Order: sequence, then structure tokens, then C-alpha cells
Amino acid sequence: MIYKLSNEAGKDAIEKEFGIPFRYPNLYRPNPIINGFHEINLSVVPMEKPNKITFAIWGLMPQDFKEDWHNFQDNANTLNVQLEELENVAWMQESFKKRRCLIIVTGFYTHLLENGNTYSYHIYRPSEKPFYLAGTYNVLHDGFLCTAVMVTKTDPFVSSYHNISNLAPVIVPKEQAATWLNQNATVDELKQIVQDPHNINLEAKRLDNQFFLKNLAPSQQIESLLAGSQQ
Repeated sequence: MIYKLSNEAGKDAIEKEFGIPFRYPNLYRPNPIINGFHEINLSVVPMEKPNKITFAIWGLMPQDFKEDWHNFQDNANTLNVQLEELENVAWMQESFKKRRCLIIVTGFYTHLLENGNTYSYHIYRPSEKPFYLAGTYNVLHDGFLCTAVMVTKTDPFVSSYHNISNLAPVIVPKEQAATWLNQNATVDELKQIVQDPHNINLEAKRLDNQFFLKNLAPSQQIESLLAGSQQ
């Protein structure tokens, strides 16, 4: 499972890369460590408005859910979802059929267990440009969106840096983005994106052992840590 993402790209870089604008541009802030265990927003492109980038709370909750994020996530961790859950869990089924989205990131964090120790890595594109992850979403009672990152079995590259789980995010290339958001896409087309994802060139950088603890430091210190981890 993956519970930490990164999105370090600026607003203009994201809009240029994907050719669509933010619906609320003044609300966007780059974030080098998006920690799913905190109530936090992700930048998403939803099926209902595929020509705009908007925001969704990370952690899928039932459609029209009225209670707080913590009330649900304390009982059911839905930061990540697998295809089997979306097909078989009753309240998730409609999300997969009618409310898919693309989640914008510049990377995600993995963890490797080796010789009794854990090591953390940042997985990202060599160009450091943003890319899409497959997601589904629901609309809460107050109108806010909530989303989950879809995960599938790790490929050989990610497995080299992530063995505490055999699951990793589904990356959606730009050429498949329209299919993922297409309300008329067939189940077979969607399953192919999830189960047989296109290879995308990625790199991995090992992080300092104190990297995530220092995430509580001021933003300029975090930026310094990220720079140091890539040397």
C-alpha cells in the first residue's frame, strides 16, 4: 500500500503538462510530502468535469457521507483501493462505474525492508514532471469530493524499492487519460489500464532516515531535505 505521495510541481507546470486549468487556482500549493494519515487534499481531474483540475480529500468515503473524515478512516482505511474491492464492496461499486478520476502527483514514497531495517525511497519521473494516478471518488453530503488511489501488484522496478507490500499505485499515461474518464468506457478497457499498465520510465532516490520525521519542520527545511536526498 502507498500512504504518502508528492506533488512538487507548480500550478503553471501542471496546467502546461496536462493542458487543463485549475478550477480554484489560488488554493493550490505544491507539497513535497502528502501524508494520507492526515486529512489532506489531492489535485484531481474528475469524470464529471474532465476539463478542470479540482481538489478531493484523500480517503474514499460513501456517496453523500455526512460525518467527519476521521470518523470513517478510523474504521476503514480507504486511502488505497484494489479493483476487487471496487467490484465487490457495495458502496464502492458505483464509484468505479461512474466516478473515476485522475490524481496528479510528481511521485510516491516506497519502503524497503532489508536486513532488519526499513529504507524509504521517492519514486518519480526522471523529468520530474507530474503524472496521473488512477483513482475513484465520491461526493460527500457537503459537496466536497473524496478519493482513493487505485493500487495493483507491483512491477519489477517498484518491487526493488518496495517490499513491505506487493501493491503500488496504478499510473495512467496521458494517452489513456481520456479512456479512464470516459463514461462509456467498457469494463474490459478499464481493467486493462489497472491490470496491465503501460510502463513509464521512473527513478528512485533513497531518503534520509529522518526524512518523514522532519516533515514537521518549516517548509524551507523540507525543501532542503528533498534537495539533499537527490544528490
